[in-house]
Amino acid sequence: MTGAEIITDFELQVSDLTELSSAEELRILNRVYQKLMADRPWEILKKSHTATQSTTVPYISLPSDFAFLVPNKNYTDRSYYAERPVVYVGANYDPYDVVSWSDRRTVRTDNNKCYIDIVNSRLYFTVQPTTAQSVEFDYASVPSDITLGTSPVFPARFHPILVHLMATQDFILQLSDKAKSYAGENVALANSYLEDMAYWNSNLVQL
Repeated sequence: MTGAEIITDFELQVSDLTELSSAEELRILNRVYQKLMADRPWEILKKSHTATQSTTVPYISLPSDFAFLVPNKNYTDRSYYAERPVVYVGANYDPYDVVSWSDRRTVRTDNNKCYIDIVNSRLYFTVQPTTAQSVEFDYASVPSDITLGTSPVFPARFHPILVHLMATQDFILQLSDKAKSYAGENVALANSYLEDMAYWNSNLVQL
């Protein structure tokens, strides 16, 4: 469903709240959409990013939709080290360990370490690169907001969850007697769709 179709279904669900403008309805839709997408590291939000090191500054810029790094080294073996993300550098894909921002000083002379500076949207290398090598890593992305003509990034069979999530918002419950009367049902349906999405996502992880 597109954003316009989701809003139409939402209006039917809560008896067409004429007090709300189209812009307000779209804002509510994206509020619940972004909250849902931040609920867990959904496989559908994972991306790979490639860049090139600089020989003049010790960092590269993070992608504009960056949320956080995801495990990408023998992920399926479930060991402690497999759960930690790495950054691959160079033609031979040498793994660089990612340390926390707070630990950056303790590894400042290590050649194979890096860290995230989330405030400045940068990935820093602890030692200034002397050659401009390729860089690659996997990350969870932040999806773009839905517009009236675009659709959620997840499969259409799960789109109704957004209708039910919209109907459970406190602001909507205050405006619509129907939404208030069916609040329990909408919560239950939203949770049911979330369980189905989580099961679908868990099977993607096991591939």
